[in-house]
Amino acid sequence: MHHPVNNIMYATTENLRNTLRFAIFLREPIEIEAMKRAAAQTAARFPYFAVRMIRRGESYVFEANRAPFVFSNQSAPVRLNSAESNYHLLAFCWENNRLYLDTTHFLTDGNGIFPFVRTLLYCYFCVTHPEENFDTSCIALPGEDIPEAELEYNPYPEETIRAETMDLRHAPEEIFKLPGQETGYENMENWTAYFLRIPQKESMRYVSSVDGSPATFVSSLIYRAIDDLYPDNTLPIVCGMQHQFRHALGKPQSLLCHVNLAPIRYPVSLRGADIERLNTIGRGSLILRADDASDLITVNAHIQNEKAIRDMDLARKRDYMRRVVLDGIGDNTFEVSYTGRVPWGGLDRYVSYLAPYLDMTLSGGVSVEIFSRGTDFDICIMQRNKDERIVNRVKELLTEIGIQFFSDGAEPFAIPTFETPS
Repeated sequence: MHHPVNNIMYATTENLRNTLRFAIFLREPIEIEAMKRAAAQTAARFPYFAVRMIRRGESYVFEANRAPFVFSNQSAPVRLNSAESNYHLLAFCWENNRLYLDTTHFLTDGNGIFPFVRTLLYCYFCVTHPEENFDTSCIALPGEDIPEAELEYNPYPEETIRAETMDLRHAPEEIFKLPGQETGYENMENWTAYFLRIPQKESMRYVSSVDGSPATFVSSLIYRAIDDLYPDNTLPIVCGMQHQFRHALGKPQSLLCHVNLAPIRYPVSLRGADIERLNTIGRGSLILRADDASDLITVNAHIQNEKAIRDMDLARKRDYMRRVVLDGIGDNTFEVSYTGRVPWGGLDRYVSYLAPYLDMTLSGGVSVEIFSRGTDFDICIMQRNKDERIVNRVKELLTEIGIQFFSDGAEPFAIPTFETPS
């Protein structure tokens, strides 16, 4: 059976990948045969992710892919939807204790892929640690009935939904852009990820006292770091806060990509503002912007795009959706994403760090991912260059406000390529 693709999949090209890599650092070396068996069990529980994308007439569609997932003993990603990946949109690489899950952000987002990751780790640890008794209430178990809501390939309504909103999506016309940020995949060798960990209890005590959240707290730190480093800047600095619109869509179990960007604008008048004030401003901005009415603008845009491309040939569909995606790029100085307090069921005892790596060509130059794990927040700060000044200033700010942190170093990273069907 064939299923329609999310219309943003038509935007994929060699020069617009929007692929991502989800890095899981385990506390023990990976037993690869056990991990392969776990992946096969997980694929049966999440058939939406065990697919290949093919051309059918003037459209792309998904069809079931019963070939095994590819596991490569290397850090370099393989090409998705190609022979290298058995034509899957998911592929795995591993080295020692690190597992890399490669996929495309046009297929899913952090909230969509995390249930898959949790089931994968559960099936794996049941083999490598049979003595454990994990809390399975938060884990999608192989063999159980799959809710239909998970398997909706098109969870959007046919017609747009009326929404009364102030529409605060758009940033000012001119915003501050970080200098020295070369774009393009040819500069991927300069992409660098910096790893920080901060204790959840200690940081949340501080964040809650200033009416913030983990996301607005990190946004405030990055803003202050950038603003302190560029005192001659006269333009607003804008954080694109990643925010999911599943609630507004009424499809909380959808596995598709449902990521929205809610801008937090920091005008020059906030220069030197303390973290407490910045947290309050950031939280207020999200309350105004990240509500269902505002999110329905994104839902309606998706519906309108679906109608617009319905009768186009494939070339025009691809061109149209590329322009849709590219029109949304460049409105942010930096981005922050927080998946939220996800339950682990005890699996995180065997995980030492999580780090999702993103397509930095679609970024303002700095992107931050935050994950809750054990007693820590894992914070991955990604850049298109190797300039350590922003990260170092963030560390100084954490020290100034009395929050302990652990710096787990830095390393270069890459994202997979993607093959579109001819």
